[in-house]
Amino acid sequence: MELALDVERDEPVSSIFVAPSDGSSAPRRFSHGSHDRLPRWSPDGRFLAYLSAESGLTQLKLAPLDGGEPATIALPGPVKWIEWSPSGDRLVLVVNVECPEHEKKDDPVSRNVPRVVRGTFHKLDGVGWFDGRDHLFVYELSSGQTRQLTSGDYDHDQPAFSPDGSVVAFVSDRSSSRDDRRNPEIWTMPVRARGGRKRVASDVAEASYPTFSPDGRHLAFAGLLGRSSTAAKDTRLLVVPADGSSGPVRVAPNLDRPVAFGLGGRPFAWVDSEELVFTVADRGAVDLRRAKLADRGARALLGGDRQVEALSIGSLEKDRILAFTSVWVDSPPEVYSMRLGRRSRSPVRLSTAGRSLGDQLRLRPARRYWTSSPDGLEVEYLVVSPARPRGKSGPKPPLLLDIHGGPHLYNPIGETFITYQVMAAAGYAVVMANPRGSNSYGQEFTLLGRGDWGEGPFSDLMACADDAIARGLADRRRQFVAGYSYGGYMSSWIVGHTKRFRAAAVGAPVTSLASMFGTSDAGSYFGDALSADPWEDHDHFRAQSPITYAPAAATPVYLYVNEGDLRCPPTQADELYAALKWSGKEVEYVRYPGGSHLSAFPPFGPPSQNVDRLERVLSFFARHGGPKPTAKR
Repeated sequence: MELALDVERDEPVSSIFVAPSDGSSAPRRFSHGSHDRLPRWSPDGRFLAYLSAESGLTQLKLAPLDGGEPATIALPGPVKWIEWSPSGDRLVLVVNVECPEHEKKDDPVSRNVPRVVRGTFHKLDGVGWFDGRDHLFVYELSSGQTRQLTSGDYDHDQPAFSPDGSVVAFVSDRSSSRDDRRNPEIWTMPVRARGGRKRVASDVAEASYPTFSPDGRHLAFAGLLGRSSTAAKDTRLLVVPADGSSGPVRVAPNLDRPVAFGLGGRPFAWVDSEELVFTVADRGAVDLRRAKLADRGARALLGGDRQVEALSIGSLEKDRILAFTSVWVDSPPEVYSMRLGRRSRSPVRLSTAGRSLGDQLRLRPARRYWTSSPDGLEVEYLVVSPARPRGKSGPKPPLLLDIHGGPHLYNPIGETFITYQVMAAAGYAVVMANPRGSNSYGQEFTLLGRGDWGEGPFSDLMACADDAIARGLADRRRQFVAGYSYGGYMSSWIVGHTKRFRAAAVGAPVTSLASMFGTSDAGSYFGDALSADPWEDHDHFRAQSPITYAPAAATPVYLYVNEGDLRCPPTQADELYAALKWSGKEVEYVRYPGGSHLSAFPPFGPPSQNVDRLERVLSFFARHGGPKPTAKR
């Protein structure tokens, strides 16, 4: 799938491309819709199934490879997931079956039926309010018939067939608290017989992507062992007997790094019935490692400064072929393949989606540095420096401290590489720090952010900025700060705790943790993340909230948010804006219509909004001592 920007339609578009696995010829466009995704080859290579939202409703398309138009398969609701049976004679689907009271009807009274809120987990950013339930359906190619496999007042997701096609594994939360905080478990059920549903992994949290081993004896999945206090815990690769005869165990238990998730892609795959390949987040990069079930550790397969986002394994003649997507600060997202043998060959790039960008821009690399926080903690940061004329030193560039979200994510955020490049091209030395609480530096380092979102990470970030200046990478007199989501939280915290920055760009901030608890789609997470209850420990929530310190701010603030954001609701930005205005501070506030939390990241939102956002930040910074923008869009 290739994601691109359609300027005329002012939206991101996606189409499906195909390419030979050895890179012997250029990729060609396969689908011609503008909202096509999730392509899945049939095992016999006769069909390509994919999802298309061209009509507004996400539908299943089935394209014959011997020619002809793709067929649209009629289903009772939007399709969310597709998976082929090993024999290629059927598909298992996840279909949202809407509740009758929320069906779209023509008469005014039916349109005005109220929504009855179901539990505290009743909406999701990028999806909206939950209506109906997600059920499994089976589509038979021979008959063209569809039948519903699951039922009841439960949701089901991410199904996968057993090697003989007789059983489907899936994730589902069937507990009484499923609508308050969803915690799916691993289940199996037969495809043809009635009943027989079985829970094979229960004492787990955040379980996802159950996948049978080729011999059908095991199920691998990503998740956590245990259910208590999951915030800041590293996701692991787990394996459980497919019959549920014993509990799950960790793959490579000595590996102190988490499994890394890309944007909706599977983070692991079976090589054979005894070995897996999986993504591992390590110091901001995401590499590939392999481990046998009996191994205590994992062996490196593909390292370096890259972020592997998703992977898949197939067979070609006698070889196993690994395909994956990868991105880095100076390397746009592309598709690669490599052969898995005793001596795995170097990756071959299959796609050319970012070639035109590389031809137009001089993409700058990111360099790594370490420093010590005041309490002695070692912290790493990366710097993307602006280009300088050869042979000329010139003045030091202004510093831009860019803060990642999460808080348990890490810099760089690969898909937003273009933002780093734009800011470096504008003349800034972009400092991307990974303070305590960041993922990919080991479980102990990540847990340091639990209960302390403010003071500890703040000291780490200031240490990174100080170190970059001491190394001569940036100008001490011109410092700027920017962040989105948790980065918006921390940039809001920073302006209330120091006057060193000339201006701040605060995006989709978390400013009042108590009100986030009741308004965000991830509300109850904040109680776990802070190890506190907003009613029992109001003082702790208040002390950890940037809004508490807003009246002390002296830094001019550019504030922005998407009005459709359900993760960090616009009311959080409203509160910060009101506090700053009431206190007589300089603040500029921009609200973008529609969108979601993710759509503020290029290239996921409307192109016009992403361009406008960057232009406004550059202009705001320029008014406060930053480089003057050289050109408009």
